[in-house]
Amino acid sequence: MNPPSYYSEWIQLFYQLKELGQEDEKIISALEKGRLEWTPGVADKIVNCTYDVIEFKLKHATRLFQQELGHSRGEEAAIISAIINARYRFDLLYRLCRLSIFPEEIKESLIHVVSKYVGDSQEALLESARHDRTGQLAYMIKHNSLIQQQTQAPAAAAREPIEQKEPNSNQFKPRRRVLF
Repeated sequence: MNPPSYYSEWIQLFYQLKELGQEDEKIISALEKGRLEWTPGVADKIVNCTYDVIEFKLKHATRLFQQELGHSRGEEAAIISAIINARYRFDLLYRLCRLSIFPEEIKESLIHVVSKYVGDSQEALLESARHDRTGQLAYMIKHNSLIQQQTQAPAAAAREPIEQKEPNSNQFKPRRRVLF
C-alpha cells in the first residue's frame, strides 16, 4: 500500500478504515508514512474525517469487546484476551491520532478524545466488576487495564551502574564461624 500524498488519497484511506474487514494495521502504516500540504481548507476536512473515523472505530471496538466478553462465559483467559484485543484496537487509534501531518494541538485533541473514551470504558468495567462478590473480576480488570501503561522506565535506566560502597567497609571482614 502506497503512502498518500494528495488529499484524495488520504480521504480514500480514511474511508477504508471505516469499512469493516479491512487491514487497519496496513492502512495506518501507510498513513504514518504519508505526506500532505497542511492548508486551511484541506486541514479542516482531514481533521473532520479523522474524528469521524475515530468515532466509528471506538464504537466498533466497543461492540467487538462486548461480544468477546459475552462469549467468555466468565473464563479468566477469555476475559483477559478480550481486554488485550480491545487495547490493541485502541492502540491503533492512538497511532492514527499521532500522524505526522497533524499539528501538535490537533494531535493532543485527538488523543484526548480517545483517552477519555478508554478511561470511561475502564471505569465502567471496574464499576460493573464491583458487583462480583469474589473480587476476582475486579482484580483481573485492574491488572489487565484497557489503559496502556505508558509509565514504564526506559531500558537504559535498567542499565544504570549500581552504587559501589567504599572498599574499607565492614562488608568484607571475615566472620568467625561457630560450629556445634
